[in-house]
Amino acid sequence: MHRSIELYSAVFRHYAELEWSEVRDRAGSFAEWFDDTDVQLLPELEGIAEGASVEAEDVLALNVRTEVMFGLDTRRARAAAKECTAIGAASPATAEGRVLVAQTWDWKPAARDTCVLLAMRPTGRPAFATFVEAGLLAKCGMNEAGIGIATNALTSSRDRGEPGVPFHAILRRLLTSSSHAEAVSEVTTRIRGSSANYVVGSRDGQISDLEVGPGGADTAWRVDDAVVCHANHFVRPDRPFKDLALLDGPESPDRLASVRDDLSERPIDVASIERALRSHAGIERGPGSVCAHGDPSMPAEADYVTIAGIVLDLTAAELHLTRGNPCETPFETHVLQDLLASR
Repeated sequence: MHRSIELYSAVFRHYAELEWSEVRDRAGSFAEWFDDTDVQLLPELEGIAEGASVEAEDVLALNVRTEVMFGLDTRRARAAAKECTAIGAASPATAEGRVLVAQTWDWKPAARDTCVLLAMRPTGRPAFATFVEAGLLAKCGMNEAGIGIATNALTSSRDRGEPGVPFHAILRRLLTSSSHAEAVSEVTTRIRGSSANYVVGSRDGQISDLEVGPGGADTAWRVDDAVVCHANHFVRPDRPFKDLALLDGPESPDRLASVRDDLSERPIDVASIERALRSHAGIERGPGSVCAHGDPSMPAEADYVTIAGIVLDLTAAELHLTRGNPCETPFETHVLQDLLASR
């Protein structure tokens, strides 16, 4: 938690010239939206703060970093959205009819020291496991009801930092959903505070890609298919706003094309998705690489590396996870029920 606060203090100072105290002040307007989403969340954030010996405002600010950062009207702030390549696959495209959800998570190098594999049994909701920065409510993961999620950051002309349900609160509600329909509804019917893409899979064979802007149903776009892939730009052709990521070049479309090409051979299985997450664009591992290695010449708060590769086998209820770049570290297998056994 303390390292996370140091990291985001540097990130906001670099991208937005904001001090951490100013980020905390801006985050306050989102507090009621956590409560409206799930009354368990604010007490949990307060408990995290107490356990880590930090202020509750610090934990709140970490959990709304997306809304604060991408709501700033600066090109430097938008540049912080270059992260993550996500995949969903199910029958008839997969071997043995498996349902698979996966992603790389690309972010600041320091985040390698702040991430945990968190297992939790919330009151009255399905238990879940999520790979997440310590202190945040959720990231990618799966639950005992067979729901799995991956996600991508997006930025649009409607991202203005206006209050709504925060990104990480939506991720948490996805992971405590009991059915595919409930999970989809948690994204599409909320008044959202920021743009994002959510890949939602369920053990019963459904895969949905939910691409949304801030606001309500008019900025939500759903695709159901046997295979879905997404990066950090919008693919909806008739979106009622501008896609700001495309102003910064073809890096995200290049990654999307790469992963689609890697998964063109069928059937898809865990091993083929792991290979796709290791993909590099040429020998220099440059723009368009799904597996990102960063640039040592850049300041740490501006650089990007792949923090982890994650493959969720919803059929087997297993998480396959790397500690660092998938091309350099092996995928470790974690059985969901074993992770939850001591909770």
